[in-house]
Amino acid sequence: MANGLASTTESVLCSDEKIGYHEATRFGGDYLATNIAKVVAQNPGLGRSLLDNLSQKLGMTNLSYREWGLVTIATLTAVGDTGDQLKVYVEGAIRNGATREEIMDVFSHAHGFVGAPRAVNAVRSTWDILFSLQPQNPEGYMESIIRLGDHETLVRDSHGPGTPIVLIHALSMDGRMWRKVLPQLATTGARVIAYDLRGHGHARGAPLTRNLEHLCSDLELLLDTLDIKTADIYGASYGGAVAQYFALDYPRRTRSLAVLASAAKATEVLASRATRAEQDGLDSLLAESVIRWFLPETIAEDTWCVRYARGCVRRARVEDWAAAWRAMAKLDCLDRLQELRIPVLSLSGKQDLSSTPPMMKAIVDACKNTDAEFVEVDPGTHMMVMEQAEAVADKLVIFREKVDGAAS
Repeated sequence: MANGLASTTESVLCSDEKIGYHEATRFGGDYLATNIAKVVAQNPGLGRSLLDNLSQKLGMTNLSYREWGLVTIATLTAVGDTGDQLKVYVEGAIRNGATREEIMDVFSHAHGFVGAPRAVNAVRSTWDILFSLQPQNPEGYMESIIRLGDHETLVRDSHGPGTPIVLIHALSMDGRMWRKVLPQLATTGARVIAYDLRGHGHARGAPLTRNLEHLCSDLELLLDTLDIKTADIYGASYGGAVAQYFALDYPRRTRSLAVLASAAKATEVLASRATRAEQDGLDSLLAESVIRWFLPETIAEDTWCVRYARGCVRRARVEDWAAAWRAMAKLDCLDRLQELRIPVLSLSGKQDLSSTPPMMKAIVDACKNTDAEFVEVDPGTHMMVMEQAEAVADKLVIFREKVDGAAS
């Protein structure tokens, strides 16, 4: 029972009141339960109504506490609430696993229905609490929309002073998958950039990807547009394939290469994922993809990275997905890696079921004429950029500092 309920004993509460206080405490902690107890003391009728509402209408288990919080935030924004009640539900949503990005998306979603004033006021009234509960790294990033030839993409840019690091995301994800790694890399002084590949994120619906070389030409145009001569290129999974091709085809633009949870030669199964999506829809591939990407306990906890990955697959266009997998299925650069003359990091997850450690070791073995190292993250999965973000960031920071040291 909450601290504010010291004057109310369990025995005198009816079942609805007990459940009401239980829900208030579980969702919002003692603060919410104590405030409700104050209302009960000041206005018993209203207080009983609130407890009944918490017990019956809001206490149903069809919605998780996180979902309950997000739905309530949207409702309060729609009715123009910018006071204590909105802040309580923002705190409660974060307490139960919602991210700052998800709450900001709710405000943006509300804007489409109730207009800018109420959405903007909701953001303003909760700004301090959002950033006190989930502080933004001082080396964070700014977002901008950039035109790359035949399409636009969203770019996240830390604008640091050092040699840029370009982060390339996995297939079906977008630049958000680097949300916890990017700020840590930025602490090295690097200018860290993550963008959405053609057919992904903000660039969904762009003219279809033809092959990996097509994506490399997009990356070259991105560097040109941002006036970047040379960069460290880091890619995960699909992004790792793009990064390898770019380092090979644009050696003067690549200072170092980091390949995460990827391969240098495709397996036959990759092309079938395109065909299966076209025949049976993306939902037919969802379960096996999530199981392949994350640890069982992470899936059970339904953390942000699992929700995000699941949402990316479900909301993808089949055409974009199929084109990407067919491009990935053409990956074959293992024999060319001996051409590289730059530092290379092959970062592998020990529990990765898609890009196994032997596949990642093969990359280092093929880099015969350069400084290449194999590093394993344990535990580490195919989506370790999100699931084991701290460990991944640590390894990448060490690699970056080593490259900086060699260049100085």
